[in-house]
Amino acid sequence: MAAVRTSSEVALNRVAIAAVLIATLVFLAPIYWIASTAFKPKELAVSVPPTVLFEPEVTPFVRLFTKRVQMQKTVDPQVYE
Repeated sequence: MAAVRTSSEVALNRVAIAAVLIATLVFLAPIYWIASTAFKPKELAVSVPPTVLFEPEVTPFVRLFTKRVQMQKTVDPQVYE
């Protein structure tokens, strides 16, 4: 037997879904912002107004992982002094 829902239950369900979607957007927006900024060139990362559409760049990540000395100093600087 199918359950009968009143109009107030349907409205409450829609409000709850909207609240969950808004909360999800609020929590995921900073994570998206951080990830997108990591792939922007330095000039675009600090530009005002911020740029939304850009060509991603991986050069800083390549430099980070190919220069082992810089990475090792970041991990334990006392060993290399």
